[in-house]
Amino acid sequence: MRQWQAIVPIKQGTGSKSRLSGVLDTSGRMALMRQLAGHVVAVLRHCPDVRSIAILSPARPGGWYGDWIKDEGRGLNAELKRWHIGLGGSPAMVIHADLPLVCAADVSILLASARANGSAMATDRAGNGTNALALASGGAFDFRFGAMSRHLHTSQCPDMPVLERVGLVADLDTPDDLSFAESRGFRVEQACHREGLAAAPALHKAAMTFDQESRP
Repeated sequence: MRQWQAIVPIKQGTGSKSRLSGVLDTSGRMALMRQLAGHVVAVLRHCPDVRSIAILSPARPGGWYGDWIKDEGRGLNAELKRWHIGLGGSPAMVIHADLPLVCAADVSILLASARANGSAMATDRAGNGTNALALASGGAFDFRFGAMSRHLHTSQCPDMPVLERVGLVADLDTPDDLSFAESRGFRVEQACHREGLAAAPALHKAAMTFDQESRP
């Protein structure tokens, strides 16, 4: 059975999670992004069907020594197309880095569904976006992440199952998203509420999954 190649796009910089500016300051939002990305990567590391994990970002995340693909600023969909072509037909999964409730079972079910149907995706809580997308074959696919991406993706594969598991649909972009996640057990690391360099020591726990290779 061919194993999956996963990619996790990460937004970096002071503009990340700007819609949470009323809840967290700039350094807190950057720390939250590291916490969320660390969680998603840790989940993928516990999925036996995932052979490799690559991070797509403008700069290599500190402490991450696994596969890294530099985001050249051409737009997410163009970057993903370049990555997908380079896989040579291997099964591929794109999963966003801001899924605080996702677990290994969510990912395994997504991949099993894609294996059975050729592809599968997970939408967001609004039912319009795409939080994760799995493609079992190496055929051409037009990535259309962005507004109304659910329709743009499923229109290419009419039989594509759309999963609505809480762990996959609950992304974290707004204060309402944060409240939803917290009502289901998510907790923002203490470091995210601090400012400046004082937060640095506490960030180690959130980023510790970046201190290992993409597979054990």
